[in-house]
Amino acid sequence: RDFLPSNTAMFEVQVIGGSASGGTTAELKPETTPDAKPDSKTKTASASPTASKVLINGKEISFEAYNISDNNYFKLRDLAAALNGSEKSFEVKWDDAKNAISLESGQAYTPAGGELQASGKSTVQTATATDSKIYLDGKEVQLTAYNIGGNNYFKLRDIGKLFDFGVTWNGKSNTIEVDTSA
Repeated sequence: RDFLPSNTAMFEVQVIGGSASGGTTAELKPETTPDAKPDSKTKTASASPTASKVLINGKEISFEAYNISDNNYFKLRDLAAALNGSEKSFEVKWDDAKNAISLESGQAYTPAGGELQASGKSTVQTATATDSKIYLDGKEVQLTAYNIGGNNYFKLRDIGKLFDFGVTWNGKSNTIEVDTSA
């Protein structure tokens, strides 16, 4: 699925039964797999808590993160707090009047309170697409983001690309690894 264009329709084949000639017949119908695909009408998605361990530069950090459509989404301020003091530090500012998030690369992060603290919610949550504008160093950027419980969550790999740090997955140990030097 990951290699298909986003506008490609998916279908599942349902075998209906045998025919007189001994073969089987099949029916194509739109895929109905109950996964966390976003709902394009309401712009909501199902967000499952991420059970993976997270290492940042080899140090384990506890995050409240969610999996949406097979991608890990992290709270933006948690990432900024975890990367603070590294060569990939970034500041996060909110402009309520403009409904905009401003990111400043290379700047120390100023804590707003509550970073890297779990809410205690270990159940599936409803994620709503964020309609806020996002700026990096004064230029608007397009990122997929969701609001979960009043916080903005971003795809970890998108933030990695934006701030030029490495994100890898170790399936054997169920570990997400962030390397700020990669």
